[in-house]
Amino acid sequence: MARSLSQSLLAVAVAAVIGGAALAQDTPLQEAATLLRLNQKEEATAKLREILAGDPSNADAMQMYRSISQDEWYLLMTQKDADGNPGEIQKIAIAILDRAKAEKKVRSRDGAAIDGLVATATAKDSDYGARQSAVNSLVAEHGEFAVPALVAKLGNNDDADGQIQAVAALSQLRSHAVLPLLAALGSSNLEVVQNAAAALKMIGDDRATPAMLHLKNDERASVRDIATKFVAQKGGGGSAVDGYLAQAGQYLKGNVAAGAWSDVVWSLADDKLVAADVPALLYPAELAKGCAMAALRIAPSNAEARSAFAQACLAQANLIDQGVAGGDETMKALEATSADLKAVALASGLDAVRVALEVGMTTGLAPVAMGAIGALATAESAVTVGRSTLANALGSGDKRVRYAAAEALVKVTNGVNVPSSGAVVDVLAAAVVEQAVHTVHVIAPLSDANAAVAELSAKRGFAVSHSGDALTGMAALLTNPNVDFLVVSDILPDRLPQDVIGNVKKDPRMANTKIAILCKDEDAARAKLGDGYSYIKAPLTGEALGAAAAAALEGSNDPAKARAEAYAANASASLAALAAGGGDIGGAVTALAGQLDRADAVSVAAAKALGLGGGEGALAALAGALAGGGSIDLKRATATAIGNILARGGKSDEAVAALRAAMDTATDTGLRVDLGAALGKAGLSPEATLEALQKYTRTASTPKSEG
Repeated sequence: MARSLSQSLLAVAVAAVIGGAALAQDTPLQEAATLLRLNQKEEATAKLREILAGDPSNADAMQMYRSISQDEWYLLMTQKDADGNPGEIQKIAIAILDRAKAEKKVRSRDGAAIDGLVATATAKDSDYGARQSAVNSLVAEHGEFAVPALVAKLGNNDDADGQIQAVAALSQLRSHAVLPLLAALGSSNLEVVQNAAAALKMIGDDRATPAMLHLKNDERASVRDIATKFVAQKGGGGSAVDGYLAQAGQYLKGNVAAGAWSDVVWSLADDKLVAADVPALLYPAELAKGCAMAALRIAPSNAEARSAFAQACLAQANLIDQGVAGGDETMKALEATSADLKAVALASGLDAVRVALEVGMTTGLAPVAMGAIGALATAESAVTVGRSTLANALGSGDKRVRYAAAEALVKVTNGVNVPSSGAVVDVLAAAVVEQAVHTVHVIAPLSDANAAVAELSAKRGFAVSHSGDALTGMAALLTNPNVDFLVVSDILPDRLPQDVIGNVKKDPRMANTKIAILCKDEDAARAKLGDGYSYIKAPLTGEALGAAAAAALEGSNDPAKARAEAYAANASASLAALAAGGGDIGGAVTALAGQLDRADAVSVAAAKALGLGGGEGALAALAGALAGGGSIDLKRATATAIGNILARGGKSDEAVAALRAAMDTATDTGLRVDLGAALGKAGLSPEATLEALQKYTRTASTPKSEG
């Protein structure tokens, strides 16, 4: 069977991902491929659905992949729907390929196997067939982990043939070799740098462009010549610094090219390539950090490069902190690293962190913005805060950013002369009433969900985000896994919904995430995906989305409620501090008065804030809380608050009656003292004061002893 060039290229690409010759085995994938080859498409689709329903292991997927020929694999991988988008057969084939890739990772770091294959691939006396077979195995089984052994060959001047064959092998590793080769460009060995650059030129990956732009001006003629040819090959010029910063920006957005994700980042130690394992959540930001540092090495005074480095550090710190708060043990082990990342970000300069906040807001990068706010809350002072970007964050479209910025401004100033105090009070007033912020993410074509997402986002109690395809959605979930309710369309333009759902189920950080399927035909979707989900009828509306989220999360151990309590508690405390500093919190008084029946973390601070900045209108709510069944701490706070308002001229017979009634029954010593102090501030008439003194005076007699 003759194959076109495109067929051959796809077969080579897939073999490079998984590798291994096809085995004559009767597997379900072989059956599906045979049915498709016989033009029995519906039967082939049913067989493939059956494979996915069986949830094959990664090892099973590897075995299935190797059970069919590359021609059959090409047939599976090129099935489109009527609109030219990937069809269901193609999506299932990709899902199987993804599992097989995961199995390959387990086998990829076998150093002894790599050394043996590299020896064969670069040996002078190996024939072409043996060399190519070894290279194929390096590509298929080991990928980027084969690069250190090959790079070691690049610098061996006593083995010219080995150098040539190593460059050829690296060029066949293609994208997998790019990042370790870029690290190898920092070697002190000229031969290594020259040959690594030659391999990168042969590969032609755009990720190498900034490095080559820099090496185009290298003092070493051989290196300079290769870099110049690479840049010409790419058709342009430009600045290496700008190139690195553009890459850093893309990585911070989670834009890692398909097939370029890795478990490790590469660096040089004693001129040898070393891999450092990095959690998937932090991988894009780690690449961003590396690009920003490369830009800084070229231009140490470049403010944009300093800020880009700070952004990457702050994003990682925020993601670690979120993971720790969510109980992620992997992130817990990196808790000390988070503190170091914040320290390094601050060392980049206050201006760099301020810019990081602006970039985080304008690009929608919440981890960057939140990380920057946390750092500025530590670094700014009452003297510098007037020049800070914190006040700008009060207008962010992300409520998490708004809330954090308002709290930071109060913290930095200790509540005195707070910049944009009116806006701060408004933001805190909104935060203090938060009781359940449900975090919702929708993965569906933009035209199917844009309006519904906008509609629900406008309602209090929801933070909604949206991705238009599976790959973008999976990247978003990887970066921010704190999603309570996930909606996945049963028809996505690039992958199967099972791919998204499978990633969610494998990630322990999303163990509590509830999943719904958006579909036009519920029966068909349920038949394909099963009964483990709720189903939402398309077209999606904001009302339907909100109702589905509320129904799915009802009665669950909802982490959103914990986040809401934190929002409200922090806002109450910030408003109390602002009022203590003489700030006007009048715009938040009504909101605060409505929180006195909540847990102490919210209600006690709310009572204190009302006492410091509330007026006569708050007395009824405080009196009600004093008479209610709250804790002693709440009763003491409300008694003090009532006294403070009365001392400022407030009048309320109801409040005075509440103080006297509480004094009649109180047994706690501290509460009685606070009630007495409040009564003393109440401006009672002489007759009422005399009555109170007579009623509450006790004789200071010594208790009698027995016997």
